[in-house]
Amino acid sequence: MTEQLRNGAMRRGWIRLLGAGCLGLFLGAPAALADPPAVVARLESFQGTATFSPAGTDNWLWANLNRPLSDGDRLWIGAGSRAEAMAGPDALRLGANTGVRIAELRESATQLQLTRGEFEVRVRAPMQGRLFEVDTPNLAFQLQSVGDYRIDVDADRDLTTVTVRAGHGAVYGARGEQVPVGANERMRFAGAAATPVAESFEPPRDGFDAWVSGLNRREDASVAARYVGVDMTGYQDLDRYGAWHVDPVYGPVWVPLAVAPGWAPYHDGHWAWIAPWGWTWIDNEPWGFAPFHYGRWAYVSTSWVWVPGPMVVRPVYAPALVAFIGGGGGGVHWSVSLSSGSPGIAWFPLAPGEVYRPVYAASPAYVQAINRTVIVNRNVTVVNNTTIINKVQRTVYVNQSVPGAVAAVPATAFVQGRSVQAAAVPFSPQRAAATRVLFSPPVAPVARSVEGRKVAVAPPQDAFARQVVATREPPPRIKGWPKPFAAREVQGMHAEAAPVNPSLRAQSPQAPRPPGARGRERAARNEPVRHAEPMPWGRPLPHAALVPRAQPMPRAEKHAPHEPPRHAPQRKEQDRPEHPN
Repeated sequence: MTEQLRNGAMRRGWIRLLGAGCLGLFLGAPAALADPPAVVARLESFQGTATFSPAGTDNWLWANLNRPLSDGDRLWIGAGSRAEAMAGPDALRLGANTGVRIAELRESATQLQLTRGEFEVRVRAPMQGRLFEVDTPNLAFQLQSVGDYRIDVDADRDLTTVTVRAGHGAVYGARGEQVPVGANERMRFAGAAATPVAESFEPPRDGFDAWVSGLNRREDASVAARYVGVDMTGYQDLDRYGAWHVDPVYGPVWVPLAVAPGWAPYHDGHWAWIAPWGWTWIDNEPWGFAPFHYGRWAYVSTSWVWVPGPMVVRPVYAPALVAFIGGGGGGVHWSVSLSSGSPGIAWFPLAPGEVYRPVYAASPAYVQAINRTVIVNRNVTVVNNTTIINKVQRTVYVNQSVPGAVAAVPATAFVQGRSVQAAAVPFSPQRAAATRVLFSPPVAPVARSVEGRKVAVAPPQDAFARQVVATREPPPRIKGWPKPFAAREVQGMHAEAAPVNPSLRAQSPQAPRPPGARGRERAARNEPVRHAEPMPWGRPLPHAALVPRAQPMPRAEKHAPHEPPRHAPQRKEQDRPEHPN
């Protein structure tokens, strides 16, 4: 790019980027982002072949429905295949031979690079200042309202076609020119000039459009959306694989159907290292995204229920809402001793009211936001949850002593991303009660922690090689393996978890004792009670941060009208269990 073109680009607000995961021709270095993204994408379903490449790597892996997708990740849908991904309230649909790279995914901006194929976006939430841009080799297209948008890139003929079924947007060319596109319009562009070579109104629909319409109807009929809203990534499968009930303590709760006897959350899946969050849980269940990255799990009577908590606007994604337990020193010396004598790592799910503290870099406002759903019922009596163990005052977590709640695996199995179900070893609640609690194990990842265990066939060599046109510079590429990991034991990772703030703690039932029994037993023993402590940044989460429900939630049908009868649901064909990551 000559200096003259560079200056022109700066004046007109466009830049040219590389679509192959490269940095591109940036015009300046943006300020560093203090907080990780609050929203991630999730591959909702796919038919045929779907592969992805994690940010910072060149390897391609078989797609996993429950692996979060974020900045720098690339997704390829093979021949004769289709896929749907969700990113908060936005639905992303990909046709055959389609390549997409996530340049940026934030609450304030979504920027995607489409280098070839057919791609449809359904925007369900008002923009409210949010940017949504799809960059192609011919143009940059900004979606400017709620609606349905389709972009087709013909790499062989150097064409990009923009179709707006509902809503409106704007096309930006490589020279900075702008062309508005309204509802029911289709425009085709060739080369780098933003001058339509073809234009039509009320364009006909094809098989891809019919498939998209079916997905839209399913989303519109969702029961789960009444309880969690459309901003929560991964809620769509809750209708198919579970039922909603109203609990007198927690309010609306979701119960998974047809789980194995003795099932407990965070037991069927594996761990992966995903920047910038670090250790991230990837569940094996086809519904296993939203319940493991939002809300909390509670043991009620004889079964586990997922408590989404109050419905909030734009809930913040968490890598895993668990607490880890261990002992010894920090770093490689931190572990639990397994029955085999080898070092291990153990964890259990956080209960409603228990605060999650990120160990990755995050601002106080972010920590407040990620815990907005921990208060489940303001009318429940608050009880303290501290006890004395060996003359040391410790926080007692509700699920820490629930039978079967704690999962433990050898440290090598954890780091290498092995199946927890296959590698799990028994770990008693009594042992769990005497160990320290952390929010992330201070162990460093290895290559397999990032790249998985099964490498897939890479897409065609030129699938992501073309440059794309963009109106803005995306954030810096996340640094990947292996450079940062040698020193990835973040300061403070080995610090003991802070006590739960009792002012946020709703009384959580625990089998077999009824609600409130724990507090009464503690009072009867005259054990010292710690006064409510503020959060580490000096004040508890404000109730004002919660967005109350507009009206009492009705008791939901066990299944939406379009759902199958209540029986053991079959795992989706596209889960591809033979290709774990």
